[in-house]
Amino acid sequence: MSVSDSAKHLLIAALVLGCALHVSAQGQHTLPKDLADPGAPTLVPKIGGSVFGEGIVADWQGNVYSNEQNVSPRRTMQLKVGSDTSKPWRTVADNPNGMWLDSKNRIIICQTKALVRVKPGDTFDNQTDTLFAYPSGGQDINDLTGDSKDNLFFSNYSGGSVYFRNAATAKTTEVLSGRPQPNGVEWDEERKRLYVNEYQAGKVAVYTVNADYSLSARDAFIENVQNPDGITIDEKGNVYVVANGIGVYVYSPDHVLLGNIPLGNQSTNIGFGGADFKTLFMITNKGLYKLPMKVKGYKSGNYSVALRPPTLVAKGQPQNQVKLIFRNGLLEIHATGALPPILEMNGRTAQRRSMLWGGSRD
Repeated sequence: MSVSDSAKHLLIAALVLGCALHVSAQGQHTLPKDLADPGAPTLVPKIGGSVFGEGIVADWQGNVYSNEQNVSPRRTMQLKVGSDTSKPWRTVADNPNGMWLDSKNRIIICQTKALVRVKPGDTFDNQTDTLFAYPSGGQDINDLTGDSKDNLFFSNYSGGSVYFRNAATAKTTEVLSGRPQPNGVEWDEERKRLYVNEYQAGKVAVYTVNADYSLSARDAFIENVQNPDGITIDEKGNVYVVANGIGVYVYSPDHVLLGNIPLGNQSTNIGFGGADFKTLFMITNKGLYKLPMKVKGYKSGNYSVALRPPTLVAKGQPQNQVKLIFRNGLLEIHATGALPPILEMNGRTAQRRSMLWGGSRD
């Protein structure tokens, strides 16, 4: 075989290997069957070209919002339940990044050096509340997470810090400093854990969240992961970590690797959404990908209702009937009989035809 023939064969082999690697980079996931059926993520069509994306959150109805940064103006996209195409929903001057949904169905967005709050809906109402803002430049609020009382932890990527915002006092304090580019953060309220992706170090750290919201007992939950970026957890406490440029690794709460979801490209963030909150959404520089799951995201939807299901007793005439409707994140109780019954719910009674339960109105 001549030198030129050898070169040709090497080139062909390289091309074949390159194609195989490309297929593998966006191929079948290796998750166990109790998490997802076999398959591969699919790309969600959208209005607009391919852009760099960050941040994913779903509202109580399961509509998914994702941020895009390298367009002008920068924007938040919306994927409505029942739609196959995401569309521009909100535009902003500063880079929007991580997002979180509070207990009143409002979206909180990391926006360069500020935390802002907006209301989801079919269209953006142009109303923005600022919860926190750095007094000077050079800061980079990257990601945030919260609990059922709307207390927040959020990361300052360029400053190497993690902050805590107390919902009751609106006071913000630094709880971690000197960390190697803290990126994605996720709060497991039941297990009293805060996960912090240390992007530069290639680690996912886990802290104990104390009763006063201070952090202690740092442990290396995962080590040697390439550029850990976004992070989320499911209803079982499994941890989903985005390794930028590779895909998603999924771990049990006990640090056991359960499988991975190959994405390739510049994968950045992750979150659950959809009508039943059993669709995993992942964003890359190619767009938004989705994967059907058998588990819901942690506290997906109106989790304030899910945490404390109501006990309802209807007392009244036999002809009275009570109709229950779950709508817009609230449980509606309607009496349809001739006389209003006595409705007793979680120890609260009222003689009326309807009551609302859920969120801040219980």
